[in-house]
Amino acid sequence: MKLSRRRLLGAGLVLTAGRAWADTPWSGALVMGTGRPGGDYSVYGPAWGRLAAAQAGVDIAYRASGGATANILLIDEAVAQLGMTTLTVANEARTGTGTWTAGAKFQSFRALFPMFSSVLQIVSPRATGITTISALAGQVIGIGPDGGSGAATVPSILASIGVIPKRTVTGDYPAQIHDMLAGKLDACAFIGAPPLSAITHAALNQKLSLIGLSSAESAHVGRVLPGMTPMTLKAGSFPGQNAAVSSVGMANIAIATASLPASLATAVTLAALHNQAALAKLIAASTDIPSINAVGKAGVTFHPGAAAALHQSGQHVPDEYIES
Repeated sequence: MKLSRRRLLGAGLVLTAGRAWADTPWSGALVMGTGRPGGDYSVYGPAWGRLAAAQAGVDIAYRASGGATANILLIDEAVAQLGMTTLTVANEARTGTGTWTAGAKFQSFRALFPMFSSVLQIVSPRATGITTISALAGQVIGIGPDGGSGAATVPSILASIGVIPKRTVTGDYPAQIHDMLAGKLDACAFIGAPPLSAITHAALNQKLSLIGLSSAESAHVGRVLPGMTPMTLKAGSFPGQNAAVSSVGMANIAIATASLPASLATAVTLAALHNQAALAKLIAASTDIPSINAVGKAGVTFHPGAAAALHQSGQHVPDEYIES
């Protein structure tokens, strides 16, 4: 599915008060790209932003973009200075390989810190009879918001294991779950920290099948798609889930424009690193912090100011993973 930049970027600004940043040349508010309602970024972003505003003494505005791809575009177009994305999407941006990039290579963003892991979560009403990944072939599947990780990567994940849907459809998580239960979609395949609330709410009152991949399929996806790795949806992640389900997932990272002053990048990064326990309470999977090495191996470089903050927190960032 080809997505326009206008659809990816989304809209909506909310300002948070803070103090003026006195010891850098930066002036005015920072803008952070977040995500759509029902997704992790819409929760994590403002929480991190409030901490960062207090730590750095700077106003932060929030833009409710589509998510992972949209936030990279916002930074590239100098509309935002902070955001969040996933390693697979960031790798696609660097290499120009994702269909959403139209072949362009995006070099204006840098990693700040790893946040948490996201997992592919596929559900279908039991009445459809769809219980396996192969049964998604020829079906109409909801893949989450324009500009999000699912919209960017789910088609590639399915294609890599030979599953070609009839059509993939984008939209906000709650709306797509509603459409699935109304029979307009055969299944939903979302990527986020499990359990995604939209799926959990549906599972409380509806009989849903949670669809996984085989171990061989998960390993294959991890080999062919950079930033992807086999992951497991633990038993009990969703109401009525009695057994673990094999899947794939990726790391989420905070990002910033390369032009952000180093001291400011250090401050907003330390704000998160000093409050990881509090942030972990907001996102169920955020206690699973991806490694620095995983970010570097995906071809994504760290902002020097963020590398300094990580070093202060006892985490080493190799020189080859740092780019000014």
